[in-house]
Amino acid sequence: MRTFRLSLFCLFAIASIAEHSRAAIIFSASAPNPAGIQSTVDAFRAELGNLNGNLPRNFTGGRRQIDWDGVPNAFADPNPFPGNFFNGNVPGRARGMEFVPTGTTTSFSVSASAASGTPPRFNTPGGFTAFSEERLFTPLGGTTFDVVFFDPANQTTPALSRGFGSVFTDVETAGFASMSFYGADGNLLEINGSPATLFVAAGVNAGLSFLGVTFDIPTIARISINAGIGGSDSIVMDDFIFGEPTSAAVPEPSSLAVFALGIGLYGVVVNRRRR
Repeated sequence: MRTFRLSLFCLFAIASIAEHSRAAIIFSASAPNPAGIQSTVDAFRAELGNLNGNLPRNFTGGRRQIDWDGVPNAFADPNPFPGNFFNGNVPGRARGMEFVPTGTTTSFSVSASAASGTPPRFNTPGGFTAFSEERLFTPLGGTTFDVVFFDPANQTTPALSRGFGSVFTDVETAGFASMSFYGADGNLLEINGSPATLFVAAGVNAGLSFLGVTFDIPTIARISINAGIGGSDSIVMDDFIFGEPTSAAVPEPSSLAVFALGIGLYGVVVNRRRR
């Protein structure tokens, strides 16, 4: 009986390791202007697949994107931006993503357009560079928030994504901004055997940085973003790019998990025969 329990323990342990150590690719770059990070962003997009329509329906594979320019003036600076804006059931707002304040963060803001009458780029035109003109995004009151996924066709159903990446602007110090990736069970995922907390590459004043991660299957349930470790002012963000959210509650077992299952069942059979 003890051997049987040990076999089951090994099975679940190996399956858990497989779940949190899936193959991943990291995309990272920094440059003074959009052209300098364009090839990295393009490679990340290509890894995820074709751009899907912003419709309240499901697609097989591919990616979705938020560039903030579809946000109307009513939800842009100086007005607050609702964290669930891009988890709507209408075309344009159906992206399958919500933003949740954490820590001291109280709300979010999207910068004004030049035509709105409100100063664009949070009234700091020389401080932030846009990757895709013209709106930008930032948390307010703090520097941390969570990104969570929902089924674009059923906005109350949690979902998983195969990858997530973001453009940052004005990251001047290494170790200042970071992203942590979590699985459906709430635990921190692993990337190539290490905990999936990654720092955004530092660049020049008002420059651009990109950080993205893709997994082999939809694995990411939540990303915790810290846009200002060690500072009081938020770093501003531009495009969010992510794999098509899927409402599969549990990812399909990887080959390692299947292998572990085979070993576990084999051990049970052998132990029973010996007894």
